[in-house]
Amino acid sequence: MIWFFEREGERLKCEISRDETGSGYRVIVRQPDGTQNVEQLDAATDLIERAVRLLRELRDDGWRVG
Repeated sequence: MIWFFEREGERLKCEISRDETGSGYRVIVRQPDGTQNVEQLDAATDLIERAVRLLRELRDDGWRVG
């Protein structure tokens, strides 16, 4: 799943996918400057909780779904 966010002419990409082994999940956030943060999560419940927190954080920082 991929979401794009916009803020003041900048774009941010958030991607959620299975990890390479297929046993866990990855959350990747790519900043407008090209840097990225990758988080590994083992359980689907942890993934859902993290995704909800991340979307709230982005919204609170002024990012909007683009």
